[in-house]
Amino acid sequence: MKNILKFRKIRKNRKWIRDGVITVIVSIAAGLSLALFPQFGPTTKVKQPTVSNIGDSSQNIKGKAIVLDGDTLKIEGISIRLHGIDAPETRQNCWKNDKEYPCGRVSTIFLKRLINGQTVTCEIMDTDAYGRKVGKCSIAGNIDINAEMVLSGNAIAYLYFSYDYADQQAQAKIQKRGIWAGRFMEPYLFRRL
Repeated sequence: MKNILKFRKIRKNRKWIRDGVITVIVSIAAGLSLALFPQFGPTTKVKQPTVSNIGDSSQNIKGKAIVLDGDTLKIEGISIRLHGIDAPETRQNCWKNDKEYPCGRVSTIFLKRLINGQTVTCEIMDTDAYGRKVGKCSIAGNIDINAEMVLSGNAIAYLYFSYDYADQQAQAKIQKRGIWAGRFMEPYLFRRL
């Protein structure tokens, strides 16, 4: 009987090792495929905004925002993706102190609290592949929402598209803020699962 239990324990340990090795190999393959074949990675189609309330002299959308997730807002019915950042998906979990937690929901809640009913102004830069406007958004005229999300560790700098928030990410990483305090899968990889 002891030999059977010992055998099962060995098999279970081998399964964990095998699963870990497979995860590492898949992650490396995904990274290499993006490096070697960038045309298959995330893409943003650049289009000029065609929304009627965006004036010719300025491409701004201003109003009360509804937070859809950690990197997407809706103002006056217009979906706006926060430029240069990528937040964990709403259903995504991360790990801190070897405990799983809902970092996607935490990111969304942080953004809701940051905005806190204030008027949001978004400078529209382009339109993404899903038809959302992409912009740099602020509250109180000078607080960069995109930067605050990265600086707090509730989003990463989306370096595939922009280096605008690389400094904030470096600071969050060093200070182990938000998702940088533990382990997480980059949101763009999570979306591919």
